[in-house]
Amino acid sequence: MIHEIIKYGLLGIGGTIVSSYIIESQMKNYDTVIEPPVDSVSIIMPSYNEELFVEEACKSIKNQSIIQQYPEYFEFILVDSGSTDRTVELARPYVDKVIIAGRGKLTAKNMAIDIAKGNIIVSVDSDSVYPNGWLNTLLKPFNNIEVVGTSGSTFDYDIPFVFGQIHSIVSVLNQSLFYPNQLVGRNCAFRKDIFYKIGKYNEKVNQQDLQIMLFEEETGFGDRIAKYGKVEYILTAGCIHKGGFRIGCRMKTVEEKACEILGIGKSRF
Repeated sequence: MIHEIIKYGLLGIGGTIVSSYIIESQMKNYDTVIEPPVDSVSIIMPSYNEELFVEEACKSIKNQSIIQQYPEYFEFILVDSGSTDRTVELARPYVDKVIIAGRGKLTAKNMAIDIAKGNIIVSVDSDSVYPNGWLNTLLKPFNNIEVVGTSGSTFDYDIPFVFGQIHSIVSVLNQSLFYPNQLVGRNCAFRKDIFYKIGKYNEKVNQQDLQIMLFEEETGFGDRIAKYGKVEYILTAGCIHKGGFRIGCRMKTVEEKACEILGIGKSRF
């Protein structure tokens, strides 16, 4: 009996690793044919005490192949919720605008989009890194007028070994099968006119409750956007999440002392 459990357990681990390898390879299969975007684009990056990650995140945005080739189509906005560390100082050389907002990620994003010049909004996070073919791939579907939103994939290297592999597979299943309209906050794009038609992000939800805020930012928002057209999940538009350890701190699944040593708080926005 024990031998059978070990046998099938190893097969399961092996299958998970192989499946994850295939999925990760597809996440990095970026579209290398670069064309000008169909419309003007504003990239919105909310932040709050992100000095551990923000400079690398901003550099990766500025290095996007499509921005390098067609810079006149793009603006890059940092909307900061009152950071007490060096977040704004580190980000300022890379962004076109810095907005200081109150607390609440949804409030901050609404404020940034209200002043954004672009007709397509790209939502990114300040604790993620974006390989240089990512944005070109994420934006390409907007050539189809029926597409109102796109959402890319995420690989999280902070989650160790098999758990990380399982996380990748579950994330893909969630977006492609169970929540096809989900617009992931760290990796999505949508048309600005539709954003206003649905009444923007709902700021009335409890934005300090991570699960409630995420549901509104990603699932609820995406479902409302999808009433006006197609929302496409783009597996090949993969980004790398660098702040996975902090999710454990906020959800209290990581030992509190470890979070304190790294200066990671439970609150983010």
